[in-house]
Amino acid sequence: MTDRPPCLNNTCVRRTLNRYLDMLDKQPFEGRSKRLTDRIQPKHFPELFSPREPGEDDVTWHHLSQLEALGIVTFERTRTRGIRSDSPWEHTRIVIAPEGEQLMRDWLDRPVVDEESLRWQEAVGPFRHAFEVPELIRPANLGRLARYQPEAVVKRLAMIPEMLAASPLTLYQLSAQLFWGDSKALKGKERFLDQLFSIQVTQMLSRPVLIEGTYHPGAEGILLVENMDTFLAASNGQIKSAENLTILFAQGFKGTTSRIRAKGMARFYWSDSPFPESDWLNHFHEAWFGASKFPGPIYYFGDLDPAGLSIYRQMRTTFPELEPWKTGYEALVKALERGHGHPLALADKTNQGSLPDTGCAWMEAHVIPVMRETGLCIDQEFFLN
Repeated sequence: MTDRPPCLNNTCVRRTLNRYLDMLDKQPFEGRSKRLTDRIQPKHFPELFSPREPGEDDVTWHHLSQLEALGIVTFERTRTRGIRSDSPWEHTRIVIAPEGEQLMRDWLDRPVVDEESLRWQEAVGPFRHAFEVPELIRPANLGRLARYQPEAVVKRLAMIPEMLAASPLTLYQLSAQLFWGDSKALKGKERFLDQLFSIQVTQMLSRPVLIEGTYHPGAEGILLVENMDTFLAASNGQIKSAENLTILFAQGFKGTTSRIRAKGMARFYWSDSPFPESDWLNHFHEAWFGASKFPGPIYYFGDLDPAGLSIYRQMRTTFPELEPWKTGYEALVKALERGHGHPLALADKTNQGSLPDTGCAWMEAHVIPVMRETGLCIDQEFFLN
């Protein structure tokens, strides 16, 4: 992608270029008999005519002027006589250069739209004011929502902030209420919603994370594991090296790291035998929710593949004190060195391929080099063999 110029950080510049691309999506240069021009007026350029703070008009004009230097537009005076204002943007029109279209599309990640995408853009029109970035509403970003009628979907998307302000809802409840009982219509669309409305929508509709735990009296630390089979084996005493650790498991650690330590967003369910003592449990809750430090080390053990390493990296952000469970990882590394494992390039999983930086010096020194050298990955269940 072409390097984005600094002027693109200006709100007025981004809004203006998106508006020009909207025009071109409806009628390309090839179908126009006249030049594509735009009068600089208060409706579309409020920063120039009604600045919210001193100097905003001059700063905005400076950034708009950069577009001329980049060959995207040219400026033409519509009057040369009797102009009382010294402002260079008054009585001025912008002429959009055909040769600048591809640059605009590259910068804004807006390729030429097909007929289907154009239908969605037209549906957005009456509701543009409801979205911070209405250009995000296009089939590629909508998943299963793209199956429905554009007008109906856009109308319902615009209702989301109001509905969340009225009552707390989970993502599935919100989806079912808005989209004809389809509770999974918004599944995996949290980041899309955050960007679409420029608010932390996901913080308003997150489900609590359900965490299963097995308490071992006198445990010397805590072990978080990625997979259910490993959790069950450790809970049942089948992993001798984990007998001195309390074991925790949550379905989908990767998707829950942003809220797993927020009060009200984590619920623990403990094995009935033995149940944690009240003193230990109180101290544990205080540490988990950030009111105190964990009394002992806290470890993580996951798959040795790109997805598993990404989860570990995200978990380290949430738990700065998190350490790799070396007993498990060392066993997996030895298995890789013996040729066990499956090729990274053939792994039938999402987000597989290049190895992410975990941010952990021990993993980068002892684990990642072996994965790169062998070209193999291996799931943590192999440790149970």
